[in-house]
Amino acid sequence: MSRGIAVVMLDTAVGAQMGSQFAPWTVEGQVIVGIGDLVQAHGLAPHSPPPPMVTGSDWFTIDGIAVCREGDVAACGHATTGRPWFTID
Repeated sequence: MSRGIAVVMLDTAVGAQMGSQFAPWTVEGQVIVGIGDLVQAHGLAPHSPPPPMVTGSDWFTIDGIAVCREGDVAACGHATTGRPWFTID
Protein backbone atom coordinates (compact mmCIF):
# COMPACT_ATOMS: atom_id res chain seq x y z
CA MET A 1 0.00 0.00 0.00
CA SER A 2 1.37 3.41 -0.96
CA ARG A 3 1.25 6.26 1.54
CA GLY A 4 1.91 9.97 1.01
CA ILE A 5 5.24 11.48 2.09
CA ALA A 6 5.04 13.82 5.13
CA VAL A 7 6.43 17.35 4.95
CA VAL A 8 6.93 20.21 7.39
CA MET A 9 4.01 22.60 8.00
CA LEU A 10 1.67 20.99 5.44
CA ASP A 11 1.26 17.75 7.38
CA THR A 12 0.31 17.08 10.99
CA ALA A 13 0.35 14.37 13.63
CA VAL A 14 -2.30 16.48 15.42
CA GLY A 15 0.51 19.06 15.94
CA ALA A 16 2.28 20.50 12.88
CA GLN A 17 5.36 18.71 11.58
CA MET A 18 8.44 20.79 12.51
CA GLY A 19 11.36 18.75 11.13
CA SER A 20 14.38 20.29 9.44
CA GLN A 21 17.00 17.55 9.37
CA PHE A 22 16.41 16.78 5.67
CA ALA A 23 16.83 20.36 4.37
CA PRO A 24 17.27 21.04 1.45
CA TRP A 25 15.19 17.99 0.36
CA THR A 26 11.66 19.32 -0.22
CA VAL A 27 8.25 18.42 -1.61
CA GLU A 28 5.80 21.25 -2.38
CA GLY A 29 8.47 23.67 -1.12
CA GLN A 30 8.51 22.12 2.38
CA VAL A 31 11.23 19.99 4.00
CA ILE A 32 10.59 16.23 4.10
CA VAL A 33 9.93 14.72 7.58
CA GLY A 34 12.01 11.85 8.98
CA ILE A 35 12.27 9.73 12.12
CA GLY A 36 13.44 11.97 14.96
CA ASP A 37 11.86 15.15 13.59
CA LEU A 38 9.57 16.86 16.09
CA VAL A 39 5.82 17.45 16.03
CA GLN A 40 4.51 20.69 17.55
CA ALA A 41 3.37 20.17 21.17
CA HIS A 42 -0.40 19.67 21.32
CA GLY A 43 -1.51 19.13 24.90
CA LEU A 44 -0.20 17.49 28.06
CA ALA A 45 2.32 14.64 28.20
CA PRO A 46 2.95 12.60 26.08
CA HIS A 47 1.96 15.30 23.56
CA SER A 48 4.27 17.86 25.21
CA PRO A 49 7.16 18.58 25.06
CA PRO A 50 7.17 18.21 21.26
CA PRO A 51 7.23 14.46 20.51
CA PRO A 52 9.54 13.03 17.83
CA MET A 53 8.41 10.92 14.90
CA VAL A 54 9.24 7.28 15.66
CA THR A 55 8.15 5.27 12.59
CA GLY A 56 8.99 5.66 8.90
CA SER A 57 9.62 3.89 5.62
CA ASP A 58 11.50 0.59 5.68
CA TRP A 59 13.33 1.41 2.44
CA PHE A 60 13.05 5.15 1.63
CA THR A 61 15.79 6.89 3.61
CA ILE A 62 17.88 10.04 3.42
CA ASP A 63 21.36 9.72 4.92
CA GLY A 64 20.23 6.42 6.48
CA ILE A 65 17.23 7.97 8.29
CA ALA A 66 13.74 6.72 7.43
CA VAL A 67 11.39 9.16 5.70
CA CYS A 68 7.93 9.51 7.31
CA ARG A 69 4.69 8.82 5.46
CA GLU A 70 0.98 9.14 6.07
CA GLY A 71 0.12 6.82 8.96
CA ASP A 72 3.60 6.83 10.55
CA VAL A 73 3.42 7.84 14.20
CA ALA A 74 5.01 10.23 16.67
CA ALA A 75 6.06 9.12 20.17
CA CYS A 76 2.68 10.37 21.45
CA GLY A 77 0.89 7.81 19.26
CA HIS A 78 -0.63 10.21 16.74
CA ALA A 79 -0.29 9.37 13.05
CA THR A 80 0.83 11.94 10.51
CA THR A 81 -0.88 13.02 7.33
CA GLY A 82 0.96 12.97 3.98
CA ARG A 83 0.99 14.40 0.46
CA PRO A 84 -1.53 12.40 -1.60
CA TRP A 85 0.32 12.74 -4.92
CA PHE A 86 3.84 11.76 -3.71
CA THR A 87 3.44 8.23 -2.43
CA ILE A 88 5.90 5.70 -1.01
CA ASP A 89 5.27 1.93 -0.87
